[in-house]
Amino acid sequence: MNARQKPMQQVLVSAAGRLAALGSVLFGVSLITFAMTYLAPGDKAAAIAHARYPDTNAFSPEILEAIREEFSLNEPFFTQFFLWLSRFLQGDFGNSFASNTPVWDIFLGNAAETLTLTLTALVIGLLCAFILSSVAAWRPGSLADRVAVALASIGAAMPNYWLGLLLILLFAATLNWLPAYGTGTPAHLVLPALTLAFWITASQTRLLRSFFLEARSAPFIETLRLRGVSEREIFFRHVLRHALVPALTMIGLDIAALLEGTVIVELTFARGGLGSLLAGSVLSRDYPMILFLVLFSALVYVLLNTLIEILQDILDPKSSLFTKQSAKIATGGRS
Repeated sequence: MNARQKPMQQVLVSAAGRLAALGSVLFGVSLITFAMTYLAPGDKAAAIAHARYPDTNAFSPEILEAIREEFSLNEPFFTQFFLWLSRFLQGDFGNSFASNTPVWDIFLGNAAETLTLTLTALVIGLLCAFILSSVAAWRPGSLADRVAVALASIGAAMPNYWLGLLLILLFAATLNWLPAYGTGTPAHLVLPALTLAFWITASQTRLLRSFFLEARSAPFIETLRLRGVSEREIFFRHVLRHALVPALTMIGLDIAALLEGTVIVELTFARGGLGSLLAGSVLSRDYPMILFLVLFSALVYVLLNTLIEILQDILDPKSSLFTKQSAKIATGGRS
């Protein structure tokens, strides 16, 4: 095998190891989440009975016992867990206790709202963060730099729900420009997306500014200046490339953290979506829905971070996967 092909082979081996670790993490999350629902107060059989017979307030012991037998609720903890896990892995996610509707159908009915909100906020937030951090890093200490840092600090200190309420008060209650609650039109998306986007902008502006400044202070940048390379070319061809590699990890973390922010924002603006669905499921003790949404969130979180780490290994020539091999190539294979 060509020596220059070995780094890519190492990337593939590392990626396989990370994907295997992903499976163990998801198993641990599923076990802990199932244990929390198992130990939760209240009678699961009664919750299922209320979902099946919403007009009935009291149920006979025979009905409750039949439900326990149907869902294996009388079995020991690990028996119940592995029965649920085996069905889950086969694509049988169960029915919602609240509506007796398949969990998957409810998920599909709410996922589009959350996906639209998340992607819109992500695009707006990253675009604003890139502009602010670029301007700030271009002239450190200038007025633009101080304004960018101030905005980032305010955004980092302000909770999502508080910013959402301020936007509702200004644009919906005072100016009457935009609707405050609900879904259905693009106008309903503006305030929730801006609320999430401001948080992303604040988080990424500080980080990108730091990465840009670190990249601009590298020794080879000064060499390029001495050679007469323009500042514009230095920034877009060298600084930007070196700064975005470490920024990928933090962007991945922020994307995953959007799941948490979406719950708060959807509740603040009374939007449909996975966040409000999860909150409603917790309040109604809809355990099949809770288990599915928690595992879905964990899968998205871990998978995104795994993909970001793999992408970093590919893009960063100074990563640990390449350092040793690059040194061998540079020395002609000598140790």
